[in-house]
Amino acid sequence: MREERAWEESSLLDIQNRVENLLWTVSEDYNLDFKVDESLFQKSRYMAFYDAIRQGAFEKYFDAREYDHYFAKQVYSGAEPSVLEALGKLCIDSAVWKKTQTERKGVENIRKKAFEDTLKYDAGRLSHTDWGYVETCYLRYRLYGETAEERVQKLLDLICGLENTWSLKDICICLSRVYKTAYEKGFAKEFKGLRRQVKNTDEDMKEYTEKEAAEEEAAREEEDRPLNIFSGHVDAQDNGKREESRARMIYLDRESTGRMKEYIELNYGKSCLTAQEEKAFQSRMCKDVHKDCRLHVTEGILHCRLENNAKLEYVNKVKEENLKVLRKNQLVTRQNIQELANTLRRALLTRTEKEVCSSEYGTICANKLWNLNRTDNKKLFQKEFIRDNTDFAVEVLIDSSGSQQGRQSLVALQGYIISEALSIAGIPHRVLGFCTFGDYTILNKFRDYEDGREMNQRIFEFYGSANNRDGLAVRAAAESLDKRKEENKILIVLSDGRPNDIIAGSQNPVYGKKKKTGEEKEPYCLEYAVKDTAGEVRKLRNRKIAVLGVFAGEEEDLQAEKKIFGKDFAYIRDITDFANIVGRYLKKQISE
Repeated sequence: MREERAWEESSLLDIQNRVENLLWTVSEDYNLDFKVDESLFQKSRYMAFYDAIRQGAFEKYFDAREYDHYFAKQVYSGAEPSVLEALGKLCIDSAVWKKTQTERKGVENIRKKAFEDTLKYDAGRLSHTDWGYVETCYLRYRLYGETAEERVQKLLDLICGLENTWSLKDICICLSRVYKTAYEKGFAKEFKGLRRQVKNTDEDMKEYTEKEAAEEEAAREEEDRPLNIFSGHVDAQDNGKREESRARMIYLDRESTGRMKEYIELNYGKSCLTAQEEKAFQSRMCKDVHKDCRLHVTEGILHCRLENNAKLEYVNKVKEENLKVLRKNQLVTRQNIQELANTLRRALLTRTEKEVCSSEYGTICANKLWNLNRTDNKKLFQKEFIRDNTDFAVEVLIDSSGSQQGRQSLVALQGYIISEALSIAGIPHRVLGFCTFGDYTILNKFRDYEDGREMNQRIFEFYGSANNRDGLAVRAAAESLDKRKEENKILIVLSDGRPNDIIAGSQNPVYGKKKKTGEEKEPYCLEYAVKDTAGEVRKLRNRKIAVLGVFAGEEEDLQAEKKIFGKDFAYIRDITDFANIVGRYLKKQISE
């Protein structure tokens, strides 16, 4: 108890010093640049201690810089950074724990308590994704010897097989195999909010053998070889989950930056703007903290007539998965759409009721005639007027970053419900998805203001990928609202409250001004990114554009969401409450 109390009373600086010293001691390198993961030691000191031990041991026994290059190569080839990092920690743990424990006997106890606290305090994070499920099984297997279902156990055996390796190549090959199964194939039966439909056919349950893994890895390495053009130090991303960023910006070299447009078009679709329109759009939007950024507006990869593109197959599979979730939850979806549409129609109907106000002309009011020659009040008449019940335009902006992967079908369903209800109520609206890779923020246009209701189905092409520069996306999306003739404008943002973008083009970019020697971009993540996004939201409200944030993330990120949207945000814990919660806000905006 005395030790617990001492830890709680320790200052932030003292705790940081203790954790940093632990990492330096284990790594035997006191020149390492390291910042403490504050979110960990707020949960558990053992989690913070072991995180430092694992990193220090990896720096000591393996080439961490080479691992960073491998990581960057996989990200540039389409891998999701947050998933790759989470699974990579398991592989690294397996490779270093025995080596460290042999030299430092106390590590075993710290590791055990760190794993127990992770299962306890990170239960929410571990429960809603395939890769979180793998981590849960790994921790329980290491702690209690509990075996998992056959497919997962095969992955655990692969990871645990790294215990005696001294080769970084073994770690990278293992991570690629585990990522391929846990993320790209997927096997969890449910995720946050909805149950996933899983077929138990022989094909779906097919074993992921080592032979298959080796063949797929060889094919992937062959495809990736021309893209291995990185230079400089690269740190793994964290999708904004850390309270202290230990990662610097990831800079691509000049050749990579020059090929970025090609990569964006192949993976997200060609731009629906002309070169001149795109340049003008970027010059208006990409200023201040976003001055080195670029924008890419597309209708999606399925509508660009690109042939022999492997990404087409992936997006079609994701779309089918999203539609399966729709079909399985058809009743509750239909109820939500109808309820929200009725709320909107009733709110619009109230605007057709006659309102009476004092005026300088109209029908004279006898009880105000005493003002004549006695006061300056000239409003001696009453005037009736009816407000325009169709004077509304709505923009729906959906965070399409990789952090949404574990709940992408649910997010697509939310966007679809809003769009269908707005269509039924006759309110013009546009639906955009946004994500960021390199210098590009991609705006995927699912439907435009004047499109028919049938275009709402395109929202099920939604999938999570890359990072998210929320401030720039909000600014760019609002420009179309500013141009609308309607007097009343509403922006609805579906996001997880964690803006994060730390991949950039060359530090001395091909385009634009060169940076001074030693000058480095501020990583767009954590408090810096939250403040920027909150600032853009305030600017819109000052321009009389109402902004609603619909929270599609984890409870631990609620504070960031509140900082961005203030009191105007909706937290949807259950899809059955969606129409009621969103409807209350929209009704308030329409009725005022």
